[in-house]
Amino acid sequence: MGACRIIWGWNKMVFEYKREPLEEDEILALRKACRNFEEEVIINVLLETGMRVAEFSKLTEEEVSWQRGCITTIGKGNKRRVIPLSKTARFYLTEFFKDHRKIDISPRLIQIKVKAVADKARIHKPVSPHVLRHTFAVCYLHRGGNVRALQGILGHTSLTTTDVYLNYSGQRVIDDFSRIWDKEPIEDTKNSNLLNYIQ
Repeated sequence: MGACRIIWGWNKMVFEYKREPLEEDEILALRKACRNFEEEVIINVLLETGMRVAEFSKLTEEEVSWQRGCITTIGKGNKRRVIPLSKTARFYLTEFFKDHRKIDISPRLIQIKVKAVADKARIHKPVSPHVLRHTFAVCYLHRGGNVRALQGILGHTSLTTTDVYLNYSGQRVIDDFSRIWDKEPIEDTKNSNLLNYIQ
């Protein structure tokens, strides 16, 4: 469970996320803060694929199937897996590979560039390639994606690891419900205590 730490309190269990995924407004700010095309490629492809930084840093055009719309890569543990390409990721990789045969940017430099873009976007929490991977996972589930499919995309050996994102996505569902459901005031109730409570 690398994405979170479990804290035991009095008769309850609390999940504390070490790498908090970005919210929608932060994702937009990050995309807009890119200063050049290389930064756009890094930010958008990581956000849209959930790739590990080590995998992305050595990605070659030969690993991309334009016809099938996916990346076939050898990931952690020397295991082969298929990563679907969104239209956004496909666009940036298509443009990038017009002039290059591979990404060929060191993981460390990618980390530096991601942090620089996040600083420019004024995102006041840690942002790294791994945070972008977490963000992809949460967004995928939040939009209705299947947790077992996500396990394959991320290359997790155990479904338990992927379930961490399901827990976080569940919190987003709760937050969305509160925002959507409670936005209209209840005016036809005779219970004054209820009115005071929800206001």
